[in-house]
Amino acid sequence: KNLKKLSTGAALCSVLALLLGTVAPNTARAEDAAMEKLANFPSEPLLKKLRERLLEKPVCAPHCASILRAHFEFSSSSFQVRLRVDAAAETAIPLPAGGRDFNAEWVQLDGVETAGVILHGNKLWLMVGPGTHEVLIRGNLPPKETIEIPLPLKPRRITANAMGWTVHGLLEDGLAADNLQLSRIREVEEAQEETLEPGSLPPFVRVERSINLGLSWRVTTEVARVNSSDTTVVLEVPLLPGESVTSEQVRVKNGFAQINLGPGVRSVRWKSVLSESDGLVLQATESVPWIEVWNLSASPIWHVEAAGIPVVHTPIESGHRARRWQPWPGEQVSLKITRPKGVEGRTVTIDHSVLSVAPGRRATDMTLKLRIRSSQGGEHPITLPAGAELQKTLINGVEKPLRKEGDAVTLPLTPGSQDIHIEWREPRGISTYFKNSAVDLGVESVNASLEMGSMSGRWILFAGGPRLGPAVLFWPVLIIFGLVAVGLGRIPLTPLKTSHWLLLALGLTQASALPAAVVAGWFVFLGWRKSSSAEQSKAAFNGLQILTVLWTIAALSILAISIQKGLLGTPEMQIAGNGSSYSQLQWYQDRNASSLPQAWVLSVPLLAYRFAMLAWALWLAQAMIQWLRWGWECFGTHGYWKEISIGKRKKTKEAATTTEA
Repeated sequence: KNLKKLSTGAALCSVLALLLGTVAPNTARAEDAAMEKLANFPSEPLLKKLRERLLEKPVCAPHCASILRAHFEFSSSSFQVRLRVDAAAETAIPLPAGGRDFNAEWVQLDGVETAGVILHGNKLWLMVGPGTHEVLIRGNLPPKETIEIPLPLKPRRITANAMGWTVHGLLEDGLAADNLQLSRIREVEEAQEETLEPGSLPPFVRVERSINLGLSWRVTTEVARVNSSDTTVVLEVPLLPGESVTSEQVRVKNGFAQINLGPGVRSVRWKSVLSESDGLVLQATESVPWIEVWNLSASPIWHVEAAGIPVVHTPIESGHRARRWQPWPGEQVSLKITRPKGVEGRTVTIDHSVLSVAPGRRATDMTLKLRIRSSQGGEHPITLPAGAELQKTLINGVEKPLRKEGDAVTLPLTPGSQDIHIEWREPRGISTYFKNSAVDLGVESVNASLEMGSMSGRWILFAGGPRLGPAVLFWPVLIIFGLVAVGLGRIPLTPLKTSHWLLLALGLTQASALPAAVVAGWFVFLGWRKSSSAEQSKAAFNGLQILTVLWTIAALSILAISIQKGLLGTPEMQIAGNGSSYSQLQWYQDRNASSLPQAWVLSVPLLAYRFAMLAWALWLAQAMIQWLRWGWECFGTHGYWKEISIGKRKKTKEAATTTEA
């Protein structure tokens, strides 16, 4: 039994040991995993999230604090500033005591002196928590005449008590400019004492006024620094009589614009309106730390007469010259301003007109283009020729459904410039004497052009109209050719009589002067060749024969071309003037009455020209038979060609040499 008990106990111990051996490693592993988790806690994403939550800016940022009230107390050598600060979250505020000459030596927050003040970027910062706080600042003032007080966070209301100082930049309603400035008040005896102290040059600026006289009078004033920009400039600039400032950033008190230029601010500008008057006086102020510049620009509706100092001449920009003055202190300019009265006249002006006439066989198409300027809206009638049929009307490129009322077309006008395009047709065609119909514009006009085209089926003989227009130069050329023909008819070298030369010149007018001279010279040369002496060298004789052949070919070619051009081409009437040609006649007149200029053309059908040239060609063919026979006689009078033997010359020279020997 004992053995059984021992064996049973041993078995139980073995099982227990086995169980403990199995559980122990598992427990160790769990502990290692837990330690590993603790080592990696908190995780990187959680740390990042906590960091963002810790560094998250408040909702009110960056305007979490404001200075409700500020009270400044100044003595001759010290200052005290009491601030009431309201903060919505923990934040830092800049104190008005971080300037170059205005430094705090002691800062108290809610009755407790604080060390949480940091000087950063030339600004003194104080850390405050949420709520309302009282801040007290004390310090000493340097022995200077002017001291600048920065206001990085401008209080909503400022009060000041100053003994021995004048505070600039503080407005009557408790508001202030961007900076305050203290000016020491000196007694007369104290001011006369000779003292030496380091200091900087006082600020100096340039005040430039630009006056623009238009439909409304406006003034633009600019105050710009002349010296360094690291000091505060507080000025009171006087306004012009009747000037009202419209820029909201500039305050006005008792007729003065209160200007405050903080450190780093180079200039300030404001705009104003000026009440109209018959005169304006510009006066340069004396004993002030600035210089003045005056610019005046007046529109054509105003006439300005200036008296006083002379004008400074400036370059012309954009075709407009403005008057400019640069006065010395105390100088002035008096301006007398008047508005010229309008002259009674028309409200409609026609700047340009083009009348195009295209005559056909049975009808004539006409086009009128106008450029009209009107100062007011209304209607303007234009009278067309009797029986004209209106085709189309365009105003500024837009077709308008207008109708004729009698012979008039009424155009609707609006203020401004308008381009008018009117087309109509007349029930009459081209004739021997054609003159365009009259068109009445209703008012006087300028720059009228008249164009007459589509004359290709006509032989234009004469044309007339306004002085600046085309001229038919054929008739002067024909007269010159006739005079030359009369002179050639008196030369006995040729069988051509004066009548022959005249008829020949009549056809050669369709060519230029040079071809006509070639033909006339050919006849004279043949006559001279016949009457010339036979005593010529063989080389010269043969050269003249070759020249005769070539000249004959050129002359006959010119005559053939003249016949072909006359029978198949268009008449060369040598029409020129004002850009005109045979197919387009153009006239121009600078000033016109209410009716547009008229022009006329004398022409015949082109078939008449063809018959005339055919008759000339038949006469020339009949005459050339006799002239060519005469020309052949002239060509062979002394023979047609002379041989030159080079071998015989050599033998003759050798024989002569032998004889001499």
